Amino acid sequence: MMNKFITISFSILFLSCGFDDDIAVYEDKLVIFSNLSAGFPMGTVGDTCYVSLSSSIEDEVELSTLYISDAIVTITRLSSTSEIYELFPVPGRKGRYLTPDSIIFQQGETYSLSAKWDEFEVTAETTIPDGMDFYSPENGTHFCDGEEMTVTSVNTDNFELQWLNYMNQPDTLMHLVNPLSISQAVYKNGGCYTESFASFPLFMLDFEADNYATIKVTTLALQAHERGLEPYNDLDNNGLYDDTIDTFLDYNRNQIRDSSFVNLIYDSSRVYQIWKGKYFRDDRGDPYRINPFFWQMSQPPLPMNWLFFNYYGLHIVMLEATDEAYYNYYSGDPAGQNIYILPESNITGGYGLFSSTNAKAFLVNIIPEE
Repeated sequence: MMNKFITISFSILFLSCGFDDDIAVYEDKLVIFSNLSAGFPMGTVGDTCYVSLSSSIEDEVELSTLYISDAIVTITRLSSTSEIYELFPVPGRKGRYLTPDSIIFQQGETYSLSAKWDEFEVTAETTIPDGMDFYSPENGTHFCDGEEMTVTSVNTDNFELQWLNYMNQPDTLMHLVNPLSISQAVYKNGGCYTESFASFPLFMLDFEADNYATIKVTTLALQAHERGLEPYNDLDNNGLYDDTIDTFLDYNRNQIRDSSFVNLIYDSSRVYQIWKGKYFRDDRGDPYRINPFFWQMSQPPLPMNWLFFNYYGLHIVMLEATDEAYYNYYSGDPAGQNIYILPESNITGGYGLFSSTNAKAFLVNIIPEE
């Protein structure tokens, strides 16, 4: 009787549903990706403006052939003066455009983007968020194996965003920073420290939830490329490496103890691989991870646990308040797992995203547990 009832109910439900089986007709459009950062020229915090032509899912085309280098791209500041800024192609980077470094985008202002190429034309608008503020709570707690423990607090007021202009000049950058202002956070392995997204954090960050829709989190390891001899297990405890007794971690899998990226957090456990996947490897066989690493959060507090860090050493941690367009674009299918779902784009007449952010950053030193 129950099976019959289920069958009848399903039949009624099926017959009562109408299906829209119209086939969507694909058409080529311009694709724009651009983000404005408060207080900076374009490209300082983030990347260039990308302009390309779209392509059908069924088409097998090289991505590089879709980029457009002769489009007319402008950004207009929608204030009383209506200032118009032209974007110029970036030499050697097809489809990338930048405004002059003298153009500084201001928080709270609304900007309009326009791009024209051939018979295509698109427009979009963004209003830059007013600000970003966060702190590391001193009395934050988190559970570890059923025990509530205090989480380390770090200094979040030791870095000026203008110093990002010296990212390619590390010596100059470090002269600007007060080393005594940089907190240390200990990366611990195993147990409740490296098992899930709910693992015990290295430190926590907090902010006013009502002030922001989505927070973009970036961790950039500044010492990711430091090389040194692969670490070894000192089995005879004499402080020296003896290849007849001691063993070493063969990062590059060449059976020779040689140099590799020694600040890489190297973990071959199954749990680690499930959450972070396999390591990338360069042409020398040396393993590495994505750097910088990006994540998106909406609700505080933000536990900065093992998933946010791929390297030991000095890091820039940046939190960016995003505009409404950014939130809408990533709210539908944030992981991009369904290629048939179009995000909610603010590009009129095309695809992509024209967004804006307002950032705050700090320095922290990630050290391994002794």
